[in-house]
Amino acid sequence: MPIIHTTSQLVSPAGRISLDPYDAQGLLTGQIEFGHVPSATVSIEQDKNEEYSGESASRELIGTLYGRINRTMQIVCRNLSMDNYKRFLSATGSVKVQTATPVVDELRDVLPGRNYQLGQTAANPFGVRGVSSVSVKSEVGSTVYVPGVDYNVDLAAGIIQILEGGAIAAGKVKFGYTPVAGSYTQLETGANASFRAAIVVRADNASGENNDWYMPLCEISASGDLPLVSNELDYVEITFSVAILKPSNGQAIYVGGRPV
Repeated sequence: MPIIHTTSQLVSPAGRISLDPYDAQGLLTGQIEFGHVPSATVSIEQDKNEEYSGESASRELIGTLYGRINRTMQIVCRNLSMDNYKRFLSATGSVKVQTATPVVDELRDVLPGRNYQLGQTAANPFGVRGVSSVSVKSEVGSTVYVPGVDYNVDLAAGIIQILEGGAIAAGKVKFGYTPVAGSYTQLETGANASFRAAIVVRADNASGENNDWYMPLCEISASGDLPLVSNELDYVEITFSVAILKPSNGQAIYVGGRPV
């Protein structure tokens, strides 16, 4: 009988990556899919000390010592959801509610040629967007300024532009407007630079056997650039650096096939 040779497993990897974040008590909270991830790569580095013989001119290798193991992962993500922005920025999120309560006499310092965001405060940096019934008056309220002559307005953005050459001089004016009712998510960066989660990779390979990966304890942080404006005809991607840690009650990485 002829020798049976090994059949090589040629793999073209694909699949879905999920995070299972830890809460403040160190408990897993449930898996969340990352979305479109065109690339996820595991790297392993290990300290090695080599000993060479000094008993001959050839100085041949006579021993090796292996030390620390560093397992890392790089995840490239093109799902630019608010959840992934939140992870990339290590931010907190909240829902901001905008009511349709009319605003009168919002006092602002203005300069001709400048734009002003309605409703903007330190607590509400985006201000109010989506407005109607806009008016601009003098500080004492005796003069009502004319749109298109003294100022322009972007109703959707909630921005008033004070026109140069109009009747509005540098100083204080009063804005009036009615916001549209609605809500939106706002992210705020904080002191945290990373977060911990378990990572699951569920394979759906274009070629080769599907093996799933599980890393029970990972420290995840942002890495690289986040384009906000670009001339490039390409989709934006964000990159996460992952330190794959070994938990006290398990191993750093598990790889498993599928039941057959």
